[in-house]
Amino acid sequence: MSERHPEQDWFKKAEQDLEMARRAMLPGDPIPEMDCYHAQQCAEKYLKGFLVSRSRSFNLVHDLFYLTQECAQSQPAFSQLKLAAETLGRYGAGVRYPLENFVDPDEQEAWEAIALAEEVANFVKNQI
Repeated sequence: MSERHPEQDWFKKAEQDLEMARRAMLPGDPIPEMDCYHAQQCAEKYLKGFLVSRSRSFNLVHDLFYLTQECAQSQPAFSQLKLAAETLGRYGAGVRYPLENFVDPDEQEAWEAIALAEEVANFVKNQI
C-alpha cells in the first residue's frame, strides 16, 4: 500500500491555478486581473500544501504573508518569499471586487505575477 501525501492534492490544485493564470494571458484578449488572481491562488495553495506536508495546522485565510510566516516556523528559508507574498497578496481580493483605491494590474504586472507564483511553487517543491 502506498503512503498518502495529502499535500499533493494542494499542489495539483495550485498547478491548475497556475495554468489558468497563463491562459488568462494568451494573445488576443489577455485578462491581467484574472491572471493575478490565479497566480495568488497558486502561491496560496503551495504554501498551504507545505504546511499540510508538515502536519501543521493553519488558519484558512488568503493572507500570503501569514502563510509564509507559518511556513517559516518549520523552515526559516521561507522568509525569502516575503516580497512574493506581499506582491501576490494584494491580488487575493483586489482583483475580484470593485474596491476603492485598488488599481487593476496591467499586463506587465500580470507576467510578474506568473513569475512570482512559479518562484513560490519551485521553492516549495524544493523544500519537500
